[in-house]
Amino acid sequence: MRLPNSESIAAKLIWCSEAGSTNTELIELAKGQSLPDFTVMATANQVAGRGRAGRTWQAPANTSLAISVLLRPRLDNPADVSKLGWLPLLGGLAMAENVSHILGHGEGIGVKWPNDVLVSERKICGVLSELVPLQAANGLGGTSVAVVIGAGINLTLTDSELPVPTATSLALAGASLPESLDERIDLVLSGYLARLHHWYQKFTDARLSASASGLRSAVQENCVTLGREVRAMLPGGTDEVGQAVGIDENGRLVMEIHGKPFEVAAGDIVHLRHN
Repeated sequence: MRLPNSESIAAKLIWCSEAGSTNTELIELAKGQSLPDFTVMATANQVAGRGRAGRTWQAPANTSLAISVLLRPRLDNPADVSKLGWLPLLGGLAMAENVSHILGHGEGIGVKWPNDVLVSERKICGVLSELVPLQAANGLGGTSVAVVIGAGINLTLTDSELPVPTATSLALAGASLPESLDERIDLVLSGYLARLHHWYQKFTDARLSASASGLRSAVQENCVTLGREVRAMLPGGTDEVGQAVGIDENGRLVMEIHGKPFEVAAGDIVHLRHN
């Protein structure tokens, strides 16, 4: 696979003709060697993909792209690990911007909090971030950490190949993609990596301040969850229904329930209706 544009952005690019889960394999690789910041592993044939809450997914070979990126941000102090909750949103923002560029418009494209990218209410990409165990992050002493951001984007899946009716692909959304598989992969991968690197650089330059880096405002502008009535399905098995009104400094979704703010740190969000 020739991916010149993607190789020029990644510190190290590992292309796999087949992979179980690129997140799992990149994490395992990082345990055995000191990989540079912004190491990328990707495949167009992921056979054991993982999502949030242990969900699995798989697509026919060469119809989707799985991308995992190892990030090694430096923390000013151990408490700053809470700021890494922005990384899934950063990944989603980068992919939403990439999809908008490929489709030639931004209408109906955005981040569904906390980890999906939608096109006209249909999921085109999911994001899964995982913290690499500190003792396994070789060469990362002191207050350094390693995080892997995984993203899976549907490229050319047809209606009959979609995992669920609420999904879509770049092809179904009207993208004009190169006929060559190498060029198609390089276009989508390099576009995502360029936007991811842009926001990651701004975020780390601002010492992981989502506000100072502009990340918080950009995510809020691109978040299709805000301004809607939503149901938050929380980890304890409870549900809360309210208006999604913002994203706080720690990346939590802020809902308004009976006139009072309610912060959601983790959970599944169901869009109910627009105002």
